[in-house]
Amino acid sequence: MRVWILALSFLFWTSCDTVRYGSLPCEGDDCEASSEIESSDSRENPEKDPAKENPPKDEKESSSSRASWYHHSGSSGKDTVEILVPEGPEVPLGDTTITGLVSCRDGSIIPFDSSEVSEIEDASDFRRSLVDISGVAEKGPFRYGTSVTLVELDSLKRLADSKRTHKACVLTSDGKFNFEQINLVSPYVRVEAYGFYANEFTASLSKSLVKLNAVVDLSKRDSFNVNMLTHMAAPRVMKLVEDSGNNQPIGSQSGRALNDVLSSFGISLGGASTGGFNGGWGFGHGGQTTSNKAAEDISLFGTDDYSAALLAVSVMMQSYAPNGNFLAYADQIADDIRGDGNWGDNAGKAKLADKLLMLDAEGGLEKIRKNMESWKLGDVPNFEKHVRNFWTSTHGFESCNAMTNGMVKHVGNSQSEYFVSYYEQPEGPRIRFICDGSIKAWRVATDLEKDTVGFGAGDYDGQIKNGKINTDKFYVYEQSKKSWRAATSDDIQEFVDVDDVMKKLAPGEKVIFVLRHAERTDDTGKNGHLTSNGKTQSQSVGAKLKGENIYFANSTYTRSYETCINVATGAGITSMGNDTLPELDGDWFVKDENKFESYKNSNGGGWVVASEYAYKGSYSDAYYPLQSRGEEFMTEIVKPRFAKVNRVGVWISHDMMVVPLTAFCTNGKANLRYFDTKQWINYLAGVAIILGTDGTLRYEPVKGLSSGTMTM
Repeated sequence: MRVWILALSFLFWTSCDTVRYGSLPCEGDDCEASSEIESSDSRENPEKDPAKENPPKDEKESSSSRASWYHHSGSSGKDTVEILVPEGPEVPLGDTTITGLVSCRDGSIIPFDSSEVSEIEDASDFRRSLVDISGVAEKGPFRYGTSVTLVELDSLKRLADSKRTHKACVLTSDGKFNFEQINLVSPYVRVEAYGFYANEFTASLSKSLVKLNAVVDLSKRDSFNVNMLTHMAAPRVMKLVEDSGNNQPIGSQSGRALNDVLSSFGISLGGASTGGFNGGWGFGHGGQTTSNKAAEDISLFGTDDYSAALLAVSVMMQSYAPNGNFLAYADQIADDIRGDGNWGDNAGKAKLADKLLMLDAEGGLEKIRKNMESWKLGDVPNFEKHVRNFWTSTHGFESCNAMTNGMVKHVGNSQSEYFVSYYEQPEGPRIRFICDGSIKAWRVATDLEKDTVGFGAGDYDGQIKNGKINTDKFYVYEQSKKSWRAATSDDIQEFVDVDDVMKKLAPGEKVIFVLRHAERTDDTGKNGHLTSNGKTQSQSVGAKLKGENIYFANSTYTRSYETCINVATGAGITSMGNDTLPELDGDWFVKDENKFESYKNSNGGGWVVASEYAYKGSYSDAYYPLQSRGEEFMTEIVKPRFAKVNRVGVWISHDMMVVPLTAFCTNGKANLRYFDTKQWINYLAGVAIILGTDGTLRYEPVKGLSSGTMTM
């Protein structure tokens, strides 16, 4: 379905196309632009005074250009404009039909009164006469209603603006414009395209009007484009001409200016060397490189890498302020390039690189591609490689190739907000990057990729390690696939809080918490005490059991007994009854104490030895088999004592007992693999042994404090 928009209006038409040094009937927003020539001698009045018809050239208005900036498509009404567009949500591109006499102003099509059109100029003395010029205005494509203005530059006044201007309208949704049969006194022109454009970031029309510029030499060309590269190259073109003493034509400097802009963004597309220019676009290298193309030759949907470069730079500029005034940012960079052909603001480059790496990380480049493909204007060039090359090279990454495939790196640029001084730095940004050989580019590394760097092959099936960057994440080695994967709940059983265990305890069920003692002093002997903090810890656990009639048991160590006393205090128990069980001393699983001590002294300490035994079955000559010894503990020590438990029991033991016991009760799913992950049992953590009403036991790893483990 189509929507017809009918606008009725009259306007007085005055030309903005005047000769050099002549009067200027209108300026800026007072002039409306339009397109397509209609006219000719049929409008002339044969009875006019010949002297008035042919005044000197520096005084006469240029009617050929004036006639070219309105459009007449055959509508019978001179004051009617009909714009036919598809109905539906605002879409920047699509079939558009415009009929009637029209001009454009502030990005909109408006009706035009053709009766005011004057006669055609005498075209005999112009540098170029009755020339047809066409092109495309693109940020994304400019929409119908965009005005395109040519301002002839006066070569006698150091290329200052003359008063000769030519106007045209974009009448389609793909940015195309046409000037028909215009007369040029000077072939050097400054161009402005002013209107709304299709935003590649949103796929919709821009929210505000945008003005892009170009400086073009029309001596030998009948077409040119206006885009982000022409806009950013224009100041550099004018500076190069100025530096030559205004003795070089604009066209001779356009390719060099384009290369200066592209090289500022790390884009090199080749070209011819011009030799001895000092202070050129390169990084201190002698000589200059001039592109075989000028910026005005390039369009977004071309077939070469220049189109990819144009789109890349356009995306870079828009990314700085996706919904804001990105042109102010682009102008700042262009002004820097203007001077010596180089963008020398390293802090600014780092800031832009940061924005681009996040755009890339969040799928923004892929979204831009899909948005532009939806416009169906042609194949979208490979702009992504230039965007990625900019942010990766700015942040010091090597080229992504076969040699660096799979390499994972951090941002080492100290001017970046994502900077970290070394790969595994625990504080600071956690983002890392990987060279992906499949796309030959760096991209944001996944958690698995950045966390398992350097792991290599696992030592055994089911091995678990902490992530290198995300140390709170765990990864499991699968022997059959010879690879690491993220751990799941099937691999690791989380510690649950004492309070949560109590809440889930069904009527008639009983529970015994076998926990490591609270924080101790440095005295590890039998008579060592709790710290004041250890006493506070114990009381906080007791508070979770307030109101319960607790059956306590402790080892033969003083700190175990003190933990029981303080748990009782926290629970509001004033008179504690308890059993002392030597089986809780810590050596229940040890078969040969001498061999255990030997291994402990030679293999990294008791925590390494105990955890390797519990999870790998190591040191079988020093330990009992875990499974049979665990079952024996349940059968001979725990089950008989449930008779003393009203509902809750609290047994305080030691880490050398609690670690293998917890591994047994959870089938190795509670992660206490100190030898691999540096995870060890925390104070007041252990296992909840629950006796069901049917007489069976079930187990849960349990924590009395905020965490069930400590990382050493």
